[in-house]
Amino acid sequence: DYGTDEEIRMVVDAGPLGYLSIAAHGHADALALVLSVGGEEILIDPGTYAYHTQKRWRDYFRGTAAHNTVCVDHLDQSVSGGNFMWLRHASIGAVSWQESGEGARLSAQHDGYRRLPDGVVHARSVRFERQRRRFVIEDQLTCKAGHEVQRFWHFGENCRVEDDGDAVTIRSGAKTVRLIFDSPSPAARNLYNGSEQPLCGWVSRRFDVKQPTFTLVESCRLDSPAKLRAVIECG
Repeated sequence: DYGTDEEIRMVVDAGPLGYLSIAAHGHADALALVLSVGGEEILIDPGTYAYHTQKRWRDYFRGTAAHNTVCVDHLDQSVSGGNFMWLRHASIGAVSWQESGEGARLSAQHDGYRRLPDGVVHARSVRFERQRRRFVIEDQLTCKAGHEVQRFWHFGENCRVEDDGDAVTIRSGAKTVRLIFDSPSPAARNLYNGSEQPLCGWVSRRFDVKQPTFTLVESCRLDSPAKLRAVIECG
């Protein structure tokens, strides 16, 4: 159904960081995902915004918190060495892809947080259920000590977002998407739009141009291995 009103398109980043050995132009976005439904952008990559100026914004837009993935202890998955260089690269491993008439499933993990004392590992599974038009996303965090964990959901600037407590409803054009949370660990949820403290809720479609958009942040503390689960119903 590509190119039709029924199209559902999700892309998950399970590739290497940036260009060549310095990972130039790379963003710390391992296992991040984007989603469009019927041509309406629902979950987005917020862009780049700046290269050589406004360091705070440069660091934000290429950091883990500006992508639809999991951030541990407010640290980027990869370690920056300058505007166009990464000193330590998060590498993707254990990639599995399965597809059938019922749907598809991608599983992968990255080693970006193994540098922490207890060697944290983030594994993500994304399962598409074709008949139900929904995705099931499971994030497994393997750890031995306490960590602050955040999971980010960046929405397109044309989206209207409402958190009703049990789920989040996203409307864009004629499309309605539901984001439902089902995690064993209780997580606080905060919705940001054009926030500067903290930097959150922005999109940049062109160089040196940014505008507010909605970003939802789940936050929790994990003291042992746990799984965060979310379901995206595409209507």
